[in-house]
Amino acid sequence: MMTRPEYARPTSGQLGTAAEIMIACQLMLASQGRLSSYVPLVDDDGIDVMVHDKVTRRSLGLQVKSWTFLSEDRPRTVQFDVGLNTWRNDASLFLLAVAMDGLAAQMETAWLMPSGAVKTVANVGSKKMSLTPNPRHTSQDRYAQYRLASMGAVASALAAAFDR
Repeated sequence: MMTRPEYARPTSGQLGTAAEIMIACQLMLASQGRLSSYVPLVDDDGIDVMVHDKVTRRSLGLQVKSWTFLSEDRPRTVQFDVGLNTWRNDASLFLLAVAMDGLAAQMETAWLMPSGAVKTVANVGSKKMSLTPNPRHTSQDRYAQYRLASMGAVASALAAAFDR
């Protein structure tokens, strides 16, 4: 008789995919239906979620990076790595980095950045850019101007980007 293996925690791939799908669904709800979200079958172009605005009929891409807390502990910083080979400066591309509460399956903190702003706050290496924001809502680090406290705030910021 085979025994079922015990799993200590989800893999990083599972956590990332779960975050992308949760964000796509929550954006539609938080925008009261204004935004439609689509998850590409393949994300080799650096786009994890496509967002379509029903008002302006325009679309933009989100590269989603996530950090998932699987306990009550919260570090002083979280780290998001963005590969330079898939990143580009494009007015229709945004980075959405999210700190997720994996126990409650909810976003705790998000950072929404236009693609052109990412290199201004990231630590740029030869193959990747690293962002290390503090997830506390009171932090005044260099990422604070991009920090959002709810999916409603993310949806409003994206709607404002479409309205510009």
